[in-house]
Amino acid sequence: MKIGAFGDIVFEVSDSVIRTFREFQKTTPARWAVHNILGHDPVAEFVGPGQKEISLPVTLNALFLGGNTIEDEIAAIEKMADEGTVGALVIGEQVIGSFYLDSVGETISHFGGKGEFTHAEVTLSLKYYAERMS
Repeated sequence: MKIGAFGDIVFEVSDSVIRTFREFQKTTPARWAVHNILGHDPVAEFVGPGQKEISLPVTLNALFLGGNTIEDEIAAIEKMADEGTVGALVIGEQVIGSFYLDSVGETISHFGGKGEFTHAEVTLSLKYYAERMS
């Protein structure tokens, strides 16, 4: 069952594949410019909305990747970051918006007898991608 997607990464749960995030954290900042005034308090000026950020911790278990390895899954995600991939973030039926993969954090917590990864958590840090204004 498809839960959502980011670009080519499909979040899903089935008998053979579990590739999903365990929480969805969104930050919506504001942009402020602070003007330093000689001899007075700084003056803050609202400039506009900031760049939305989303963090998705994805748990990977080698037994539930549909034949892929954790190393393959991580390599595909890192390739998206290295190539500057921009993709739609979709959760359920809702399109959250266009985002790029700002960084990838990984924690490998279990290894097999030959050193292969058997359990990992990969955190996708996404930032909102706005089309350039002409």
